[in-house]
Amino acid sequence: MSELSERGGWQPFGSLYGHGFVRIGAAVPRTRPAEPEFNAERTLALAREASDAHAALVIFPELGLSAYTNEDLFHQRALGAASRDALEAVVRKSARLRPVIVVGMPLWIEHGLFNTAVVVHGGRILGVVPKSYLP
Repeated sequence: MSELSERGGWQPFGSLYGHGFVRIGAAVPRTRPAEPEFNAERTLALAREASDAHAALVIFPELGLSAYTNEDLFHQRALGAASRDALEAVVRKSARLRPVIVVGMPLWIEHGLFNTAVVVHGGRILGVVPKSYLP
């Protein structure tokens, strides 16, 4: 028996999904500052683990694709471009994964730099949320 029907049909009693619950993962990959390609690979490895564990949602750290400790490098357009490329890889490879994935990354929008959470599922970006409280 499958744990979760693709069409939302019957699920066995032992399935947490059949009781109105979902499995959520919080994942913290090892990252390297200013190496978004490496960070995306580590993010995807943990997203695959979450998918194999039948998670519906997996959340990654703030600025996880770029790494948090980049300081002045955040103002370099090269880091922004590499972070967008890393996001594209996560989006593309999310098409084969079960969970909704939330990753953090810096994003240049018009003339401003934003610390964002990007929501990804099924090979698509579902939304982008900028950080609203900046200490």
